[in-house]
Amino acid sequence: MAEPVIGADHVGLAFRATAPVRVADVGGWTDTWFGSPGRVCHLAVGPGVVATATVRAAAPDEPGRVRLLAADVGLDLAVDPSAAPTPGPGALLAHAVAAGLEGAGLAEGVQVDVEVRSGVPAGASLGTSATVLVALVGVLDGLVAVVARRPPLDPSVLARLAHEVETVRAGREAGVQDQWAAALGGAGVLAIGPYPEVRHRPIEVPPRASVELGERLVTVVFGPHDSSAVHRQVIDALVTCSGVEHHHAREALKALSRLAGDAADALGDGDLDRWGEVLRRSVEAQAALHPDLVGAPHRRAIEVARSHGAAGWKVNGAGGDGGSLTVLADAAAGAADALADALGAADPTWAVLRLRPAPGLAVAHLV
Repeated sequence: MAEPVIGADHVGLAFRATAPVRVADVGGWTDTWFGSPGRVCHLAVGPGVVATATVRAAAPDEPGRVRLLAADVGLDLAVDPSAAPTPGPGALLAHAVAAGLEGAGLAEGVQVDVEVRSGVPAGASLGTSATVLVALVGVLDGLVAVVARRPPLDPSVLARLAHEVETVRAGREAGVQDQWAAALGGAGVLAIGPYPEVRHRPIEVPPRASVELGERLVTVVFGPHDSSAVHRQVIDALVTCSGVEHHHAREALKALSRLAGDAADALGDGDLDRWGEVLRRSVEAQAALHPDLVGAPHRRAIEVARSHGAAGWKVNGAGGDGGSLTVLADAAAGAADALADALGAADPTWAVLRLRPAPGLAVAHLV
């Protein structure tokens, strides 16, 4: 069968994809090649990432392939999806474009404009890069599906594809949880093993508790971070099969995996204060994995949260220097607003976000 071709008769065809980021990832680190098997309980929140794809006629002086615009990170690239991406800041997104358009051709004189925007700051440890990949492959799959007259890919397939873009095509290290949270959304628990295999179970958070989550969550972003040295120490401790460090690291991962189950149970019961307690215990286990995974700004923000009676807090993602902390504020009226104000006043360089539970990847045909 000949591959479908995006041609002149498709000019004007446009799609939009939205995908959430994630917070409070209890069990993080156990979803990696060096930390699995394990479990992760995630909570998908928005606003996350929006990606649009529009087919148009290319001007004579344009490359006639794909123009990729990501203004949040200063990217404006011409991408040939049939060629290996040029190494550099946009290479990962170029790989995603190639994966999303795989199996389809582009006719001469036709260009696809792809634009990506994020509702959260870059480098916030909220799984944003994985969400961008899910949104990109999702929006382009929606386009190709219409041209090829086939159903769009299942969200779980897109989650796996986005993970392969990062690890296989781009050759980067990445756990699996972020892609699955972005693709499937909501609250869920992932069983990982053998890596990168995932079994996903959605958590049915009671409606009242879901609304309350949106009212009580406060996320503070400290800024981009580079904790590669600390992360390398953790990886070395885990893959070196001897020594006290290896034993401590493995015990910390076991604790994190158990806590993922506790977090899932609490969310399923709608017991947010119990969930907040699990978040606090998860941060302690993260610090046991390596003390520098809970950085100085995290500890400072935790003290602000504690002084305002917060029910719990979680260092997002792998932790380290920078990144973010999500806090479950006290349930009293106005407590979350007061906490957000206090965190904003603690350091003018911090960004305070009010993120709410969100569904997974959604792709809409605009024209």
